[in-house]
Amino acid sequence: MKSDNQSKEQELKEWETNLRDREIKVRMRELESEIEAAAPAKVKREEASGVAGLPKFVQFTLIVVGVIITARLLSWLAGVLLLAAAGWVLYKLFFERDRN
Repeated sequence: MKSDNQSKEQELKEWETNLRDREIKVRMRELESEIEAAAPAKVKREEASGVAGLPKFVQFTLIVVGVIITARLLSWLAGVLLLAAAGWVLYKLFFERDRN
């Protein structure tokens, strides 16, 4: 008897849970349809400003030019750093030893 009551209670809880889930899904569908009805059918996209509004060829050209400029700057910076490192090593080898 006790197990029968427990199984019936469990079935009722499952049924109530399923019913609640179905009610939530139905309400969500209703809300979605209300939102779709309230929103305009077609939203006009604003013209993009900046690089995104340019033709693809121009965008590609700008990217290539940017990469070239970046590579030139980085190579110049690497050269400066190499000269600085060589100068520091030469200073340590020849001039700092004389002080000691």
